[in-house]
Amino acid sequence: MQRMFKLKATLLGLMLLISLPSVAGASPVLSLSTVAPFELAPGLKDNRQSNNNLVVTSAQQAIQIAKRSYSGKVLKVQSSSVNGHPGYRVKLLTNDGVIFYVTVDATNGSVRRN
Repeated sequence: MQRMFKLKATLLGLMLLISLPSVAGASPVLSLSTVAPFELAPGLKDNRQSNNNLVVTSAQQAIQIAKRSYSGKVLKVQSSSVNGHPGYRVKLLTNDGVIFYVTVDATNGSVRRN
C-alpha cells in the first residue's frame, strides 16, 4: 500500500513538472513539442504492422468471428500473435463444460481452434 502511494506521488510530481510553464524565461524540463519525431535512418524499412490493413480491428470483432465458428460462452479475450501476425486469443466454455481456445488472425480473419 505504501509503495503504491509513493509511486502515485512520484508520477503526480512528474506530471506536474512536465506541465508547469517555464519560470523566469528558463526552458521547461521536458517539452513534447521540441522532441523530434522518430525517423528511420536512410535505407531502413519500417517493419511495424499498420492497423489500416487489418480485417479484425477489435477484441469485440474477434469475439463475433469466434462465436460464428464455435458455440460457447466467451470467458476471456486477449490480443496475441497468431502465426507471426497480430490477432486475438479467445477462451470459450462449451455447454458441456469444456474450456478451449480459439485464435483469430487479425490480418485475414481466419479462425483456428487450439
